[in-house]
This record gives sequence, structure tokens and C-alpha cells, in this order.
Amino acid sequence: MKFLFLLLYNFLEDFLHLVKIKKFLKKNVLFKKSIIFDVGCHKGKITKIFFDLYNQSKIYCFEPNKLLHKIIKQNNSNKNLTVNSCALGKKEEEKILSLEDLDLTSSLSKINKNSFYLKVKKLILGEAKNSLIKKVKVTTIDNFCKTKKIKKIDLIKIDVEGHEYMVLLGSKKMIKNINYIIIEIQKNSMYKDYSKKKIESFLKKNNFYLLKKFNFPFMFFEDRLYKNKKFD
Repeated sequence: MKFLFLLLYNFLEDFLHLVKIKKFLKKNVLFKKSIIFDVGCHKGKITKIFFDLYNQSKIYCFEPNKLLHKIIKQNNSNKNLTVNSCALGKKEEEKILSLEDLDLTSSLSKINKNSFYLKVKKLILGEAKNSLIKKVKVTTIDNFCKTKKIKKIDLIKIDVEGHEYMVLLGSKKMIKNINYIIIEIQKNSMYKDYSKKKIESFLKKNNFYLLKKFNFPFMFFEDRLYKNKKFD
């Protein structure tokens, strides 16, 4: 069952979901030389799309699971790629990362064990094996940009399994200098204290408006593209 699920998931992601995102970006989001952040890079699939569309860009990937770094670099041989092993969040700290057997669900967020979605997941994938617990360094968008002397981010993608709001809170200074944000929105209760409304409120307060929704077929989440009014 797990093998079939992963086969279906990867097919939907590679040939439907990411294709939709790429087509929309190609037509509507135009850059030459740009700064792009891929937060929660996983295996670098969307990073590759960014390089295909914006081949002169400097792309910073953030993936605390070091086991995936080799795959990210294999998928993206561009010299303008920088892969960082730190996570991004609300403040400078160390946090516990649960490295799941299914690596695309590894998260800094706490799981809601009463979640209906979690029960469905267990039914399909079986009972999860014991997670590998690892301490990871967490920094903020503001501090990272200050260290690297980055003044503006043209596009940032945030997909961190329920931890997205914390990443946004770490950008209180830089948020006004971010042009586009692609962010994963959960439509389930799998993560404790997750709030879609807080994400929407933060973005609205900082002059972002919703440009496009990309629903992932048959799954309980979607990607959203937001635009900063400042750059209209």
C-alpha cells in the first residue's frame, strides 16, 4: 500500500501539481537575476523548476535533513545553488526535528494524534516506525539575510509541514522586501496549534494579496502564491 501511495503521490506531484505551478510562474512571474529562497527544499524538485525558469538566479535552499542534501545537489548542479542545513523559524534556537520514515513528512511541528488526517495516513501507510530525533539549528529569515547582506528576496517558497507561520514570524524586517511568497497551506488538523488564519492575517497585514491557489489533487493541502503590493 505504501509503495502504491508513493507512486501515485510522485506522479501527481511531478506531472500535475508542479507542472501547473511552473506554467503559471512562466507566464506571470518574470525575473532576470533574482534571489530565491526554497525553505523546506526536500529533494529540490521545485528548486529545479526555479532554475529552469530563472537560470541566472541565486537560490538558497534550507533543508535540515542532511540525508537529502546529496539528492538536492544531484537534481540541481547549478553553481548558484547554496544548500543550508539549518531550519528557518521565529527565532535563533535549537529544535527537535522528527525524521520520519516517509521523509517528505519530517517536521519541527508537533503532531496532533487525534487528527482524522493522521488516521487516514496510518491506514494507507501503516503505523510509522520510531522517528529519528535530531537537534537542528534554527535561524530566522531576518538574521540570515543580515549575515549574507541580502536586501531583497524576489521569491520565497515555504513548505515546512505545519511550521510555515513560524518561518514568516522570523521575517518581520525582511517581509516588506519580499516580492512573492509560495506557501503550503494545510487543509487538515495534523499539526498542533496550526492556524491557516494566522498565516493569512500575517500576509494581509504585510500588504500581500493572494494571486493563485494550486490544489494538490486528492490531498489535504494546497500551495498558494502571494504577491507584495509594494512591487506592483
